[in-house]
Amino acid sequence: MRVQVLKNIRDSYFPILRIILKFEDEYGAYSYYSNRSSNGIAWKVEDLAKYEIKKSQVKYLFSKGILERIAPGVYHIRPSIKDQLRKELEFVEVNVSSDVDVEKAIKYVIKNPVDAKAIYDLVKFQKKWDTIYDDIGWSAAKGREIIINAGSSPALFQRLKEAGLIKQIADDEYRIVLISPEILSPFIEYEFSTDDALYEYRNVVLKLRKEYDEFVESLNENVIDELSESIKNVLNLKKYTQHVMDTLYMDALLPLIQQYGMADVPIFSDKGKKVTQTGFSLAYFGEPGTGKTFATDDFLRGNEKNGVPPHGIIGRMRYAEGMTPKKFISILEAYRDFPVDWVIPEFNDFFRYQGMVEKLKLVIEQREVSDETKRDTIKPYKVTSFFIVNYNTHITKNGWKVTIRDPNFSAIEDRMVCRVFVNDEAREKAIYENMVRKINGEIEWYLSGVLRKHLTATYHYLVKNNVSVVIDASDFVWFGDKIRALKVEYGAPLSNRVILKGIQIAGSAALVKALNVSERRIKITRDELLISFDFIKEEIKTRARKTKS
Repeated sequence: MRVQVLKNIRDSYFPILRIILKFEDEYGAYSYYSNRSSNGIAWKVEDLAKYEIKKSQVKYLFSKGILERIAPGVYHIRPSIKDQLRKELEFVEVNVSSDVDVEKAIKYVIKNPVDAKAIYDLVKFQKKWDTIYDDIGWSAAKGREIIINAGSSPALFQRLKEAGLIKQIADDEYRIVLISPEILSPFIEYEFSTDDALYEYRNVVLKLRKEYDEFVESLNENVIDELSESIKNVLNLKKYTQHVMDTLYMDALLPLIQQYGMADVPIFSDKGKKVTQTGFSLAYFGEPGTGKTFATDDFLRGNEKNGVPPHGIIGRMRYAEGMTPKKFISILEAYRDFPVDWVIPEFNDFFRYQGMVEKLKLVIEQREVSDETKRDTIKPYKVTSFFIVNYNTHITKNGWKVTIRDPNFSAIEDRMVCRVFVNDEAREKAIYENMVRKINGEIEWYLSGVLRKHLTATYHYLVKNNVSVVIDASDFVWFGDKIRALKVEYGAPLSNRVILKGIQIAGSAALVKALNVSERRIKITRDELLISFDFIKEEIKTRARKTKS
C-alpha cells in the first residue's frame, strides 16, 4: 500500500491524527453538532484541549485537507478519506516507528564497517521498494540477499530483528525502521585514496557531522514553529540584510540564498519537465577592500574580532584558507557523502598550479574527479559540495579583467553565479557609512541566531522529505525574456545559461519558505523571481564591462 493521504503531512502530526481518530471513534456524534456534520461526528477545537492539541495544529491539518470545517471552530475528519487515513496510519506506524533507541541499537548490531554498509543498502532498498511495489514488506530471503551482497554475514539479519530494527509485519514480510545515513556514517570505514582524505574525514568531517546531527536532534515541533514564525520567506532575509548593510544588502543576501539552495532540490516546470537544480556555486570578485570577504566569510562564518555573529548553516561549512589545490582535491574526497559549502578566500592562488583549471571545472560542475601526483593517485569520486569563492581582479577606467591567465578560466566563471565588486565612489561611500552605523550602534544582528537555525532546519527538512521546486512555464518565459532583453541592452557576452542561473537563485529563494508551506512541491513566486532578476541584472551589467585579457 502506498501512502497517499499522508504524503504531504509532517511525521510529527501522525500521533495527533491517531488521537483524533480515536476521539471520533469513542465519542461518536455530539447532538449539538449532528445537524451540521454529514457523518454525525464533529468536535470543537476546545474538546481536544485535554490532549494538548493546539489550534495551530488543527488549522495545519485543515489546510492539508485532512480535516473538514463544519462551522467556525468545529471540525471532523473528512469522511471520504477516513478509511484510507486509518490504513495509512497503521502502515506508517510499522514503517517508521520503533520502540527502541535506534542509535543504541545500531551500536549493538554493527560488528564491523561491512555491517554498516549492509544496513545502509537495506534502507536504500526499502525506499526504492516503496516507490515501485504496493506490498508493505519484503521477504527474509531478499533481506539476507542484500546483506550477503554487501559482504556481511546473514547473521546480521537476526541481530537486526533482535534489536528491533527489522520488524516482522506478516508471514515472511519484513521492514527495516527508518535509519538516517548520518547515524550509519561513523561506523563505515570509507576507503580513501590518500592519507590526507582519511585524516580530513576523521578529524574534520566527523566533527562537522556531529555538530550538524546534534542540532538536528534538538529540533522538535515547537522549535520548528518558532523558526517558521520568525522567518516566513525570502523577503524577511531581504529586510534583515537591508538593515545590516543598507544599500549593499545584496552582497550578503545572495550567499544566504545560496546556502538555502545547497539542498540541491530539483526544479520542474508546471508541465512536469526538469529545468535545473537549486544548488549553485558563488564567485565574488573585484578589487581588494570592496567588501567581498565581509559579505561571504565574515557574514556566514562570523568574525568575533569585528563583532560579526555567524549566519551560515550549522556543521556544513568548511574554510579553505592557505590550501593548495592539490590538497583541496585530495581532501574533498572525504566529503563525498557529506556535502558542505566551501569558503575559498583567495581563489586566485589555486590557479598558480599548472593544469588546475580543468580539474576545478569538474569540481564546480559536481562531476567525477581524479588526480595523480608523485606521491598519490586519487581515485575517481563524485563531488557533492558547493563553493563560495573570492578573488581579485584588475580594474581599469574602461572596465575590468581577471588576473588569471589561463584562457579556460572563463569556463569556470560561466558555471558559477558571479558578482563583480568595483571600488567606485558609491561603494566606497556605502562601506564607510555602514562603518559609521556600526560604531553608532545602529546595526542590530537581530536575526543571526534564528537565521542559522532556520537555515539548518530547512536544509534537514528538504533533504529528508524529497522536496522539489516548481515554476510556471509562463513565468519562466517572462523571466527569460527579461534576461535576454538585458543581454542585448548591455551587450553582455553571456550564454543563455545565465537564465538558468537566475532560475536557480529564484528556486533557492523559494526554499526559505519551505518550513512554512510544509509541502513537497514549492512554487516559485514573482517576488522570488524579481529578487533573482536584480542579481542577474547586476551580473549582466558588470559582465558587459569585462575587457579582454
